[in-house]
Amino acid sequence: MSKRWFVFGISGATCSGKTSLANRLHKELKNSIIIHQDNYFLPVDDPRHIKIEELNHFNWEIITSMDMEKMRSDILKLIESSPNESELSEKTHDKNILIIEGFLLFKCKVISTLCDQKYFITLTEEQCWERRKGRVYDPPDVPGYFEKAVWPEYLKHKNQLMEDKDLCKTITFIDGSNSKEEIFQMIFTEIKKMLSSNFSHY
Repeated sequence: MSKRWFVFGISGATCSGKTSLANRLHKELKNSIIIHQDNYFLPVDDPRHIKIEELNHFNWEIITSMDMEKMRSDILKLIESSPNESELSEKTHDKNILIIEGFLLFKCKVISTLCDQKYFITLTEEQCWERRKGRVYDPPDVPGYFEKAVWPEYLKHKNQLMEDKDLCKTITFIDGSNSKEEIFQMIFTEIKKMLSSNFSHY
């Protein structure tokens, strides 16, 4: 990774507050750029989608529902290039920050390895459903989708992270039932400390 960039990833359960947290950090860290994994979902007519036959609905909870090759490429191009002044609202001692956010972020080894710091926000099934059921997606969830796909895929992904001991050691797990403000302040404070120490000797 280029020393010009400090990269951190925010992942976790659906509706755990990842995007709101990433957007707020992006707003506060004036010399930052943000990339959302959700922007890389394949079009609905892409033949690579996997259908859940009993629901007659695509499984959007798996890594193959996204164009991860393009996401990796976009990230690598960004950190390997010199940032434009127009892209960064402020540059402070060349401490350029890349925020990457997405629910399956650390499933991509290239992206996971690039992250200097990783956060994963957890929720219980009840908390996740309470938040998810009030949201409207495009395409919208069909009845049974949460039970058949959303929650099982989240558990599978989280368990895979936990079983990878080397990877797990690099992830800070956060209880998503804490207030958004509490989570933000904890991460914001930690990142500022890391930026100060990580770049002080460059």
